[in-house]
Amino acid sequence: MASLAAYPLAKLRFRGRDVIFYLLLATLIVPAQLTYIPSYLLARTFDYYDSLPAIILPSLASAFNIFLMRQAFRSVPNELIDAARVDGAREWRIWWQVALPLVRPTVATVAIFTFVTSWNDFLWPSLMLPTPANKTLPVGLAALLSFFSSDFRSVAAGVTMTVVPILIFFVVLQRQFVRGLAGAVKG
Repeated sequence: MASLAAYPLAKLRFRGRDVIFYLLLATLIVPAQLTYIPSYLLARTFDYYDSLPAIILPSLASAFNIFLMRQAFRSVPNELIDAARVDGAREWRIWWQVALPLVRPTVATVAIFTFVTSWNDFLWPSLMLPTPANKTLPVGLAALLSFFSSDFRSVAAGVTMTVVPILIFFVVLQRQFVRGLAGAVKG
């Protein structure tokens, strides 16, 4: 989703493009917790409260990810995009077959950042998933700890369960992630 928003901001010329980008950057100073009440009301209105979309939809696109993707798309040579246009490709095809493969390391970096942030999130899932069967692992781990007693073996097993998927996800995307960081240092 971030790449779909970032490509036009980087490569297309349209009126108000810079204003939209700077407004998007301005949202980076707004704390995420400030958006929880409107997001909660939207979840109630569209009837996806206490379901998986309540956790997935708000994290599909963030201003930080759009910024990272925009910077990556700006590094794609305009000559390649112009050549694709001359060959008759439309913007969707240019985005999918020309620009997106060139910024694959940045896509992997954004995917890792988004996954780790969403996986470790505590406050939003605890607000949106009140049913015990729907709780995420961090929220479930907090439920294992109580004021008077704690089952530390269960907590240790739960912590292992929360860390292993992140490690697997990183190992799968490690090569692309390192390329993305190396490109950021060189450029």
